[in-house]
Amino acid sequence: MHLVRYQVAVSIDGFIAPKDGDADWLDPYGKVAGDFMATWMKQIGGVISGRTTYDQAGGMWGKTPALVMTSRPLAKAPKSTVVATDEAAGLAQLRTRIPDGDIWLFGGGVTAGRFLRAGLIDLIEAAVVPVALGEGRPLFAGGPMHITFEHVGSQSLGSGCVLNTYRKIEATAPGRGRRSRSH
Repeated sequence: MHLVRYQVAVSIDGFIAPKDGDADWLDPYGKVAGDFMATWMKQIGGVISGRTTYDQAGGMWGKTPALVMTSRPLAKAPKSTVVATDEAAGLAQLRTRIPDGDIWLFGGGVTAGRFLRAGLIDLIEAAVVPVALGEGRPLFAGGPMHITFEHVGSQSLGSGCVLNTYRKIEATAPGRGRRSRSH
């Protein structure tokens, strides 16, 4: 099964971007990100994004199978791209196009919030960057929720950045406690 991994840079105060969506705040950490992402991307076989993120990314995934969450048609989308409005149905279609590797939930916060509420995120890999933005686009948008994850590790990436990894916990039958979902 292809795990859905929400891997994202997040400010120390919990934002993935300022209100305007600009990524310039990450420029001083480009080398750290580049070194880490080169290895990390070898584990990825597909990508999920919302429409705004897809438009901003400008086709950076090339022929990698992708799911774009939108109700508007995409002009000139590659054949490897699935367009959907329903998270579970779109993810099921994307999985049929991926030969191997996990799925990177690239963003943004609205799409991540929708996938989280639908129970479709297996791992959260939050690369905490030592910058306080004060306000901006949240890690998960869309209102209140309560979903528990377990911490599985932290890794220093350099320049004060730390990757924290969390795995979804699913409740089991009463009296049995909680266990991680096996894959």
